[in-house]
Amino acid sequence: MSDAAAPVPAAEPPIAPVSAVVGTFSSPSETFRRLVARPTWWLPFLLSLVLGTLTYAVASPKIDLEATIRASLEKSGRSVPAGAVERQVAFMQKWSAVVTAGVFVVGSGAFFFVALILWGAAKMMGADARYSQLLAIWAHSGLPSAIGSLVAIPLFLRLPDGSLTQTAAENIVASNVGAFLDDSTPAALRTLGSSIDIFSFAVLFLLVIGFRRLPGLSTGTATAIPIVLWLLFVVGKVAWRAVMG
Repeated sequence: MSDAAAPVPAAEPPIAPVSAVVGTFSSPSETFRRLVARPTWWLPFLLSLVLGTLTYAVASPKIDLEATIRASLEKSGRSVPAGAVERQVAFMQKWSAVVTAGVFVVGSGAFFFVALILWGAAKMMGADARYSQLLAIWAHSGLPSAIGSLVAIPLFLRLPDGSLTQTAAENIVASNVGAFLDDSTPAALRTLGSSIDIFSFAVLFLLVIGFRRLPGLSTGTATAIPIVLWLLFVVGKVAWRAVMG
């Protein structure tokens, strides 16, 4: 008498995009496990991209363009010809919609480029990973930045146009150390301070969780990859600001 065949377990259904967004904050480990098994990334990608572009569109009129452009030209050591600043301000105001659209396009390209770097780093360290899995991990890990945009938008909306410097606009949420440094602080040090940021650390934390769900990586390696890449990015930013001033 032959034994009955054991039942084959049913394949786990893919996680719904809305459930994945909610689960990124409520149960990140389980959510990333399911995302690695059945990747989806379009919803957090769109949320982050739309909110980031909207934040730029809302913030731009609040910045004193004339003071910002004049300070940039003077810092470069170039003389400021009569009317040059006014012409640049008029140009930027006239083409503000085009610039905002450009931010949307550049943001899209940056998203796929960063995911490619993460995928390459994971593969180089031995992960059995597909690009779509890293798209899903990166898209959902970036959701804390979308929350930062949600916080910033009403803060910008309550301010009059032309009332902020570029630096003040960048630090309006005051979520990083750089927001509390004096304007006389060297640019490289302010850049380093801006990297010590609540939302950035939240993104990094979620990236580590996502990488730990990739097959083929040890816990230590999966933890190290996002942290090392983030440190390299910070060092690059600080070095650039130290050179450019």
